[in-house]
Amino acid sequence: MINDFEFEQAGDVADALRILSENNNVTPLAGGTNVMVNMKRAPLETDLVVDLSKLKSLANIELEDGMVHLGAGVTFTQLLDWHPGGAVEGLMKPMCVAFAGPLIRNLATVGGNVCDASAAADLSPVLLALDASIELESTANGKRSMPIADFFHGVRQTARRPDELMTRVSFEQPSEDERWFYYKLGKRKADAISLVSVAMTAKLVDGRVEQARIALGAVAPFPIRASAAEEILKGQALSESNIAEAAAAAAAESRPIDDFRATGEYRRKMVEVLVRRGLNKLA
Repeated sequence: MINDFEFEQAGDVADALRILSENNNVTPLAGGTNVMVNMKRAPLETDLVVDLSKLKSLANIELEDGMVHLGAGVTFTQLLDWHPGGAVEGLMKPMCVAFAGPLIRNLATVGGNVCDASAAADLSPVLLALDASIELESTANGKRSMPIADFFHGVRQTARRPDELMTRVSFEQPSEDERWFYYKLGKRKADAISLVSVAMTAKLVDGRVEQARIALGAVAPFPIRASAAEEILKGQALSESNIAEAAAAAAAESRPIDDFRATGEYRRKMVEVLVRRGLNKLA
């Protein structure tokens, strides 16, 4: 097995965009924790790898006018050490704790995890539950933004164009009364690929659901929102019957596969179990 490609290191964002615009079939590399593993399985189908590790401007976490901005180069160690409180920390901290191990967290980045578009990606369900948007930039067309729910197109397929670089992900700072739940089901407590992951946020007013977001990982070709389940809850109290109906709807929306880690039937059942567990906690 031979990997045959050129390698170039970008000095800043403008330089990275130039490289992407001037070359075909380029693979951006930040921490490389996915790329390096994939290279062991099969030759990397690229003509050029552009190293983004020097792009320190993408490694910042910022709060501006009620919006949270995570640079694409922010590492999982930074996320774990970050203490924003509320729903953001309530979702991010358990996700990061269950994500790989310390050495991988030191390298793996927000942009790499999202753009790899794995069905079992750990960060994407959390960002879906926070209703995040993705910012992309290119030399030819400047910046554009889209909801993360529209970013994923298929198994390891995204809306990123070949000349674009993901620069950051943004979401509104949740209100102080926003509730949250996160759970990752794996064969181990840490350093394991998700069998099922669930991230959710909800806001209740006078005991009724004003807003609910339920995100699922590892049970479809890419991380998804359980929109039918969310609609069932909207305007309703979190009663035992409503919770059971929403959990069943979330399981019905999932499209899990059979693989060597678990069967699709088991994954679908665990979606129902975990969504019910999460909604009971929110209640």
